Amino acid sequence: MSPLVRAALIRLGISLLISMAFAYLVAELSYQMVKNQSDRAPRQIEILIPPGTAAEIARGKPGPALPDMRFAEDDQIIVRNMDSVSHQLGPLWIPADSSSVLTLDRPSKYSLSCTFQASQSVDIEVVARAKASDRVMGILSIGLPTWILVWLYSLIAIPMPANPTQPASEP
Repeated sequence: MSPLVRAALIRLGISLLISMAFAYLVAELSYQMVKNQSDRAPRQIEILIPPGTAAEIARGKPGPALPDMRFAEDDQIIVRNMDSVSHQLGPLWIPADSSSVLTLDRPSKYSLSCTFQASQSVDIEVVARAKASDRVMGILSIGLPTWILVWLYSLIAIPMPANPTQPASEP
């Protein structure tokens, strides 16, 4: 292997290490900033429909107060209907004096029909959980382009050593 190729490969390897270390720091810092939103065990959120809710809605009252409607993937909403009338929340039909469970398994923003709110709808947001594969992809998407740029800039900033000339062979 010629000294020029060897020097280029060494520089390529060093730039890879520097770039991946930088990418790891950026990706990990980003993850630490957002992990509290979804890095927890799935939870169950209970919504209680008190007796007389249907009558209050018919009179124009707002209905029972709802918790923060931002959830993480795999959370569950448990709706307990204590009213004498059946109610609906999105795909759930909750007969009087019973309960039903809605598992939130797909990240998205939803607008659900809701018969126990005066607006007749409820907006919820389901956020995705961070997975290990997401973290690896973040490191690679930062590290690989940075690697090539660092290598190219290193070629400009610190030129490669000149290729020594071969001594001319005598006949």
